Amino acid sequence: MEKYGAVTVKVVYYHSEQKLHVEILNAVNLIPLDSNGSSDPFIQLTMEPRHTFPAVEARTTQCKKNDLHPLFDEVFEFLVSPEQCEQEGACLLLTVFDYDTLRSNDLEGEAFIALHNLPGLKEEDEIDLYRITQTRLPLIHPKPRGDQLLQLLEGRKGDREAQAFVKIRKQRAKQSKEA
Repeated sequence: MEKYGAVTVKVVYYHSEQKLHVEILNAVNLIPLDSNGSSDPFIQLTMEPRHTFPAVEARTTQCKKNDLHPLFDEVFEFLVSPEQCEQEGACLLLTVFDYDTLRSNDLEGEAFIALHNLPGLKEEDEIDLYRITQTRLPLIHPKPRGDQLLQLLEGRKGDREAQAFVKIRKQRAKQSKEA
């Protein structure tokens, strides 16, 4: 079920260039978060966890005005090693926001793509981008309360990275609740 909509992507790893190639194709069935019954969606792409990809900057699609079924058709490439992609928990986080001029952006939803078994990650994989299948990812919302792992991380007061992660997750949960 796609309660918050979905994002369609193509993702492949070019081993010879050590690049993660991401095509953001579209989003569908987004929730109208603006008072006019629409949304102004854009997608933020982030490589996670941050300690695995410390030098990789987040990227963002163009904002699509008044569109609940936006066509993005944008390509992003990230310089990352196969070893980084194969790390436990390595993923691409896609966060869909509704752009707001005066307030903070509203969270439409988010989706994760595990990187450990991408087409092309193994050196012997032959890659033809046109044969890579599209993947439709249902958007989810973070749970504001009751996440035991988040509570565990929150207890690690001396761990700056854990505290930063908890802060981001709480902000997203708050944005989710407000939307």
